[in-house]
Amino acid sequence: MEKLIVKNFGPIKEAEIDLTKYVVFIGDTSTGKSVLAKLIAIFRDSFLKLSINDKVTINFKEELKKYNIDFNSKKSEILYLDGKIELLKLINGQITLVDEKTKIKNHKQYEEVIDNFSKNIFTKMLDFDKETFINESLNRTLNNMLSVYVPAERVLFSMIGNSISGLWANNVALPDCYKDFAAKYEVARKNINHFDYKDFNISYNYNKGIDEVIINNNKILLNEASSGIQSLVPLLLVLNHDLEKSKGEYQKTFIIEEPELNLYPEKQKTLISNIIENISDKNRKLIITTHSPYVLSVLDTLILAKNTFNEQPETKDEINKIIKKNRWIDYNDISVYEVKKDGKIYSIKNEEFKCIDSNAIDRVSDNISNEFDKLTSLRYAQ
Repeated sequence: MEKLIVKNFGPIKEAEIDLTKYVVFIGDTSTGKSVLAKLIAIFRDSFLKLSINDKVTINFKEELKKYNIDFNSKKSEILYLDGKIELLKLINGQITLVDEKTKIKNHKQYEEVIDNFSKNIFTKMLDFDKETFINESLNRTLNNMLSVYVPAERVLFSMIGNSISGLWANNVALPDCYKDFAAKYEVARKNINHFDYKDFNISYNYNKGIDEVIINNNKILLNEASSGIQSLVPLLLVLNHDLEKSKGEYQKTFIIEEPELNLYPEKQKTLISNIIENISDKNRKLIITTHSPYVLSVLDTLILAKNTFNEQPETKDEINKIIKKNRWIDYNDISVYEVKKDGKIYSIKNEEFKCIDSNAIDRVSDNISNEFDKLTSLRYAQ
């Protein structure tokens, strides 16, 4: 199993993260949820780059800058492992490949695939430069495999609509991760043009530079829609387009910040179920940061569906009527962490019952109920 160990970086004092298929971070604001999600993306992508390309060097500070992170890392320790094998390590400000065997293995694997392709297609071309073709193909393959980051600030791109290209023309000072998402959104909206999101009872149209949504048979401009719709549409467009583009051929990580943004709890349930269904392919991985206990509740229900099947396989059809099979989550495929203000993270999985700890889900509700009970007692004391 992949693992990321982080010590003394920004708000994070100590974290050991099991990088399962699904990784979820919940916690208060400014505790480091987003930082951890971005570090996973940086180290996964760095491992791909260093494994495939012999000439690449990766400056950690430059990678952080892309994600708008500006913490001093001189005293930080960050280690990326596969089982007990150290793959990457932060050394003197550089992300360094530790396991050379993996590098050779990965590079040869991709080179062989491309080499066979070049033999089949270009054997009769006298001017064919095989080495150049391999390098270009490796780079293209790499770009398709890099993580997709969906920022909480995605509402911005719904609001500015056809002015997205102006971000580059006017050299607007946005972090690279936001510009990368804007570029993906720009490509997705032009290529998709129209999409029906039946789960959400909305349709999307892109026509001559104009984004429109149809809700309850009413057509409105996206930048005039509710903040929930403005948050939802860019997320769904980029997710669907990127999944369709690669069609399961490459391993890919999707990092989604605050998927619940501006959404009613029922819509949060629908969105999380939809995302899990789309990420169910074995080559897909998902990282979520959230403030919402509803998100945890939905995930816990999807885990329960798979637990029930594991224990009573004869009930498969009945379970499928309640929760579609491609939304079931294996308990061992998900890691859920609460990020605390003490700079540490704590797993909130309940190993005995194979679920997400209900105390973590219900803590705020319990506090509110406790206050309500005390006030009720005072009110009716006499």
